[in-house]
Amino acid sequence: MREALEILTLAPREWPALFRVPRLWKVEALFGAFYLLRLPSWDIWLQTRHLSRPKEDFRFGETPYSAGLEILQEARVGPHDVFYDLGAGKGKMTFLATLATGCRAVGLEMLASYPLISRRIVRALRLEGRAEFQHADFLKADLGEATVLYAAASSWSQSTRELLLERVAGLTPGTRWISVGWECRHPALELVSARRLLFSWGRDHAWFYRVRSLEGPHLTIAEDLESPTSPADGVADQG
Repeated sequence: MREALEILTLAPREWPALFRVPRLWKVEALFGAFYLLRLPSWDIWLQTRHLSRPKEDFRFGETPYSAGLEILQEARVGPHDVFYDLGAGKGKMTFLATLATGCRAVGLEMLASYPLISRRIVRALRLEGRAEFQHADFLKADLGEATVLYAAASSWSQSTRELLLERVAGLTPGTRWISVGWECRHPALELVSARRLLFSWGRDHAWFYRVRSLEGPHLTIAEDLESPTSPADGVADQG
């Protein structure tokens, strides 16, 4: 009951972030204008009918700005970082990252309508060079320039997780990896911290990792953290 009430009162919780981060309220206003007559579930169904990926990879959910700010702070994202949002959806986390930290942010999304609209918002707010949106599959796109990667993966299929995990583990040592609703276990990933935060589908864990070299001695991943079960069968993030 308490969690349901938290979700119902999520909108007022967003107000401080909207006016604390410069121009974020403008992003949200443009979202409202562009998506006023669009239904997310219908949008997703139309655009995934002919895709071979599992349908659970496209369940709609969003990272609230309030949770996003805590995630960016925990990951120590700064102006010199390149932030990749995998499965960016509308691009809420991508816009938040660049506006709140000054980093360059890149959103990767397979559903074509989302990056198309996000690019219009980029032009409207003159964020060229700071925010970029690609119509791309993160299992195939070049992730090499990223210093921080984010994925709200609560509902993603096991096959997608396994393929992505191998890609992330092969990135440059020191790269930071943030996964929501998915505790990753891989020798090349060092667990740094974990936070339980409120998302549009309920409370879920955000896991913070650092890619490390497998050559030479390294720290042992903390095995005593319990693997969480995502609420509501894990709704995936699309923003």
